[in-house]
Amino acid sequence: MDISIRTAQLDDYEAVNTIIYAGQEEHADALPDRFARLDRVVAMGWYRSFADQHNKAILVAESQGRVVGVAMLEMKKSPSYEALVPRTYAYLNELAVSPDAQRQGIGTALYKSSVSWAQDRGASTLELNVWEFNERAIAFYQSLGMLTLNRTMSMNLSL
Repeated sequence: MDISIRTAQLDDYEAVNTIIYAGQEEHADALPDRFARLDRVVAMGWYRSFADQHNKAILVAESQGRVVGVAMLEMKKSPSYEALVPRTYAYLNELAVSPDAQRQGIGTALYKSSVSWAQDRGASTLELNVWEFNERAIAFYQSLGMLTLNRTMSMNLSL
């Protein structure tokens, strides 16, 4: 499959929403107390906030004129607590591939482009969150060299 990675344009909005929607549904199935079922996962205002900014980007993977994957990135700074070393890092908000285009190298291409984007901006690390139920995503990120640094734990208090 011939894949090109480019910066998203305003007219990619519907395609980006469609791709992220599939992941949202998967998350809502696994954790209905955490993830809502939405018609539009990415609000237009949030999508536009990524446009033409040095510190934010939406990258799309395109194959045969069709958007088949998306990565949403932003630069962040660590909280200013004395116990933390100040640092600037890139945060990968979303990385998603259309269900009919998965396992064809698109996610890897988007990930590598995200790493390059982060390095070009002087990020010390690339970080993301992944939910424990999502074993495929965990295995994917581990295969690319990512490590788990912390874990959020929860206990349901409504009995």
